[in-house]
Amino acid sequence: MPRRSLLVLATLTAAALFSLFLLVPATPHAWKGLAGSLPQWWSASTPSATSSTSTVAQLAAADREALKALELTAPFDFRRRCFHVRPTKSVRRSSLASVKADLLTIPPSQGLTLDDLLPPCQESVKLDVPFFDPRAKVDTSALFLGVATTMSRVHASLPAFSRWLSGTGSPLLVLLVDQPDLNEQAAAIGMLGAMAADLDIDIIFEPYHGDVEHDSEGLKNFALAEAFDKHQRPGTRWYGIIDDDTFFVSLPAMLQALKSYDPARPWYIGALTEGLFRVAQEGFKAWGGAGFFISPPLMSQLAASAARCRPLDQGFGDILWRDCILEVTSPTVKLTQLPGLNQIDLWGDISGWYESGLHPMLTIHHWKSWHFHPIPLASFITSVAGPDTFLQRYVFNDDVVMTNGFSIVHYPHGLPDLNLTELTFAEDVKKMQKPGQLMFHYSLGATRPALQVGREKVSWELKFAAFGRGARSVRQFYVKKRVEGEGDGARDSVIEVDWQRGTVPKDLALNGIDISTAFWES
Repeated sequence: MPRRSLLVLATLTAAALFSLFLLVPATPHAWKGLAGSLPQWWSASTPSATSSTSTVAQLAAADREALKALELTAPFDFRRRCFHVRPTKSVRRSSLASVKADLLTIPPSQGLTLDDLLPPCQESVKLDVPFFDPRAKVDTSALFLGVATTMSRVHASLPAFSRWLSGTGSPLLVLLVDQPDLNEQAAAIGMLGAMAADLDIDIIFEPYHGDVEHDSEGLKNFALAEAFDKHQRPGTRWYGIIDDDTFFVSLPAMLQALKSYDPARPWYIGALTEGLFRVAQEGFKAWGGAGFFISPPLMSQLAASAARCRPLDQGFGDILWRDCILEVTSPTVKLTQLPGLNQIDLWGDISGWYESGLHPMLTIHHWKSWHFHPIPLASFITSVAGPDTFLQRYVFNDDVVMTNGFSIVHYPHGLPDLNLTELTFAEDVKKMQKPGQLMFHYSLGATRPALQVGREKVSWELKFAAFGRGARSVRQFYVKKRVEGEGDGARDSVIEVDWQRGTVPKDLALNGIDISTAFWES
């Protein structure tokens, strides 16, 4: 922000200062010409005002924009907590990080309406986070991604893709399984290409020529092998096969996780699903929605063997990829498991999974299908506090655990054993009975029974997030809705958590100054 604007802001009231978080998009260039193309969750992050000089009225408008997205029933209760983060080289992500402060001790402001200016923080807590350089531009073009989907689904998915794909250099091959001839939909495909370009995504469209009489989802997905071969690039070190609801927390972190493997050799890298019964049903394979990765020599072999492999189809793409690899490789290329790729074949309340403290966290799947959580918005925190803080669990002195980007939970009778995964979910679609204690032991470790919500655990879940000006701050809104039977005084409750990071002067790295100190002092 220019110095002149900072001087003007310094004269505002304390409330205005602490409320200075105008809503801006994650990628400002993304808005050009796309107002009618972006989904509601994305357009909700559009700036409420364009003036460089913020006024109380504009701040109130920004508050109303956020509160509108929460669908609150007024009057409601409100708390705000603020954190000033310092990226620090000595800090590493842990399953549970301790914060020497209370989160809920400060009483809430009660009976607010949608027209009220939200009250400021009473203090800011300084918090060390794993070091990252927000200015670093890591080229991940060595990772070539591919997805088999329809035109409508890729249109809906591009804004979410842009949270992790924009400006990385990684190409995205889209096999349009509903388009045998791209010329027939040239105008619509051209608009999709323009949308991707505005989002700074390197996209390639390829038609799908399937056997209509004997087609399947498996054959459509496996057709990516020949499409990759057709569009191969000399700099590619890895091919990644994903679904249109696969979300990468950090593409540079994904590429770093693959560094241990020599891409000049044949590799098939992925992860199993969570539940043992699915593994028993479908066998040992890489589950597709979590994302799996194939080295160029193996991909070339699969493309050349496509005709031989198609008769092996059993209806599922990830099964056909595995069966083709087993069929054509000698010696056999077996699955290499990579931690951090998450299929999330879980049903019902999956808060226990999100709140389990898993690490590493490379991909998330099914976030808008089997369950819903606004993962693109939740991931805003990675731009301000780094990718290692996403879904990091922070435990506070007052028996509160915040899973960053998912929930704030108060345990009124004391903390449970947070080393055990809370078994809130079922293992299959539309199954509500809880699975056995050992069903997820391999993937999630030992489990504990689900706690009674409202009595043994009181939960606020993230419903909305927005960037502050310059993307150096982010506002998170965690909501607990009023439940029938709570009593006449019960209200919707909101906890806003604001994260702030200082700027890094451009010449620090050149002068050899410790950047982590510069973050703190700024």
